[in-house]
Amino acid sequence: MLSLTRRGLSAITAALVLSGAALAQNATSLTEAQAGQVRADDKVMGDADAPVTFIEYGSVACGHCGHFQEAGFTAVNAAIEAGDVRFVFREMITGQPNIAIAGFALAECAPDDQYFEVIDSLFTNMRSIFEALQTGEAQERFNAIAAEFGFSPEDVQACFSDEAAITQVQNAHRTALEDGVRSTPYFIINGDRLIAEPDSSGEGQVYTVNGAPLTDEEGVIPANLEADTFRRIITLYKGG
Repeated sequence: MLSLTRRGLSAITAALVLSGAALAQNATSLTEAQAGQVRADDKVMGDADAPVTFIEYGSVACGHCGHFQEAGFTAVNAAIEAGDVRFVFREMITGQPNIAIAGFALAECAPDDQYFEVIDSLFTNMRSIFEALQTGEAQERFNAIAAEFGFSPEDVQACFSDEAAITQVQNAHRTALEDGVRSTPYFIINGDRLIAEPDSSGEGQVYTVNGAPLTDEEGVIPANLEADTFRRIITLYKGG
């Protein structure tokens, strides 16, 4: 069964470090090249014919991912609703590993049409989950979140004991490592990887693609997680 204790956290972290090191050595350029393609088992929102395919590698236990969900994703979501973006979310076990696995296992146990709702709730409640972990009440906090979606405490316990769900989450993380992803949030848009690099002044960062700064009619696009930045990126890839 998944452990939400600090001892369980240490064991999971050690296992992930070892598997990550092995996969980093075995990753191939072919595997990384395929990362921009939508896969059969991907979690997807939006029109399949949308001009922009936006892939996020993220974790429900990653603070920067939480900030993106709160800020930048509002622009992505607006573009999804407008039919301009097909959004793909790929799970990674970053941040607090046991919290990430527990959250994703819960989302995997939910009906398919509730997956993204559960993910959104986990991001919204991330701070309270971290606080509950410190006081030994993480299980109770997950129970409360799951209750929003009709889960009983027994359902949550069964989910955390579901080896298939946990293995699915771990496999998603391994695939992300094979894709060449090492941190979250990480974005691939229409096959292009967004990489944050120092700007020309050396005082800030900008998004680059293949080493070149990402630029639109407003200028170089800064590497941050704010809504306006992702509005500009989506507009650029949509073609104006």
